[in-house]
Amino acid sequence: MKTLLRLGPFSLLAALGLAPSVRAAGAPLLSGLVGVAWLGLLRRFVLANSSPAPDPARSRRLTASLTLGAQWFLAIVTGLSAIPRQGPGLVAMASGLGILFLPAALIATYAGKAPETAEIPPPPGGWLLVPRANGTGLRLAPHHPRAWTAVALLAAGPIALILVAVLA
Repeated sequence: MKTLLRLGPFSLLAALGLAPSVRAAGAPLLSGLVGVAWLGLLRRFVLANSSPAPDPARSRRLTASLTLGAQWFLAIVTGLSAIPRQGPGLVAMASGLGILFLPAALIATYAGKAPETAEIPPPPGGWLLVPRANGTGLRLAPHHPRAWTAVALLAAGPIALILVAVLA
């Protein structure tokens, strides 16, 4: 089920790319693909660089849920907006459908109890992403050697989307 949820946005964009003409739908579908891929990379980066111990498991699952829901939202909105001559009504409907995938992603990710994980020792520089003091998410560890890599990854997606919009 989780694999289907992760691959679904890419499949939706591919299917919609085959349906309308490439010239009319190229820019929205390309921007949707860039956004979905960036969120997937961001999810992998966060999960790979945060402690897998049971304590921050809630933050890790929340991050996975939010990025998965955002991927579906982007795929639906950009995919349906690429269909020509449908007007703003289809985009509004796509936005509503996309918003529905956030609770679906939360339910699928939070189904069952938190996974039991063995304590894995941190890497030599420590964990790049650490839980916030109030337990509501993750933050960059101050003075971590890979902090600028994380900032570059966070900035890469919006910059790529801007470039696609300008060059299209």
